[in-house]
Amino acid sequence: MILSAAARSLLRSNALPTAARRIACRAAVASHSTSFLYKPSATLAPNVRFQSSAVEQQRAVAKEGRDAYKISQTLVGTDACKKVGLDNFGITGITTLYRNLSYPELWEHENKNKEGHVVKAEYGDTFMVLTGKYTGRSPKDKWVVYNPGSETAENIDWNEINKATKPEVFDELYEKAVKYFNTVDKAYVCDLYCGKSEDSRMKVRFLMEMAWQQHFVTNMFIRPETTEELDNFEADFTVLNCCSQIDEDWERHGLHSETAVVFNLEKKVAVVFGSYYGGENKKGIFSLMNYMLPMQGKLPMHCSANVGKDGDVALFFGLSGTGKTTLSADPNRALIGDDEHGWYVDC
Repeated sequence: MILSAAARSLLRSNALPTAARRIACRAAVASHSTSFLYKPSATLAPNVRFQSSAVEQQRAVAKEGRDAYKISQTLVGTDACKKVGLDNFGITGITTLYRNLSYPELWEHENKNKEGHVVKAEYGDTFMVLTGKYTGRSPKDKWVVYNPGSETAENIDWNEINKATKPEVFDELYEKAVKYFNTVDKAYVCDLYCGKSEDSRMKVRFLMEMAWQQHFVTNMFIRPETTEELDNFEADFTVLNCCSQIDEDWERHGLHSETAVVFNLEKKVAVVFGSYYGGENKKGIFSLMNYMLPMQGKLPMHCSANVGKDGDVALFFGLSGTGKTTLSADPNRALIGDDEHGWYVDC
């Protein structure tokens, strides 16, 4: 996580708010393989009634079903990139862009592209993909650009976790990503929100090579609900994920390996090379929230959370794999989220 001085100050203060509020409640864990549940059928116990309006809203959306999402776009032609603003990044060569596909469409693309295989699960058919040599994040290959004189240069707690790289290294990798995407005929673009609350959420755009990667981030984050909302979407941050490519010049760049996940907070762009692991997209954006929210007096938390029938919220903290999701999956309580949350006063 990108931990700023503001975050450390907030953690030491006694001014924490008294109500937990979700900033991102779509989360999953991908280990050796990543699975996507296509036809979920699990429901809450009928005798449980919740006062939380957020929970009621979630239940209503779930009841409506995933298949009801029908605002996806397929952009075809030499102006496809321009229609979504990718030309502003120098990306103009893609002639077919699949934007915010629905779950049935993603399912069709994943199978047509032979990106994995279907297995039978208790709750329905599940699409499985292998993520290659990386079955988890590669923290030694994650970097943040140190821009001299910038706010981030002053605010970020630079260390062996928040590792700095030079602007010119990022520029070379960025140009490499742009050049690569200009050689492909089709790609997947997804515009999503990290966070539910409008006063704190981040608008994120992902450009990706594969349908299952769009499926992954669609599960992780929150989708625009209307065509108008999608048409007017202006990203706060953009991730160019060219996972099939590597950084051959990593030694000259002073990086750890040919895999590179590099964030430039000033340019509001990240590039991903050499890792198919979907969690790089999720945790990368959560890292940005970990940096931004404390400066707004909001505490980001790596925890799961659920809520009882009287609106009482419980938080479960722990490192990855310690049981947060398991403990929060209570049949008598509604799950708010199982990975990342924000804590602040709900004015």
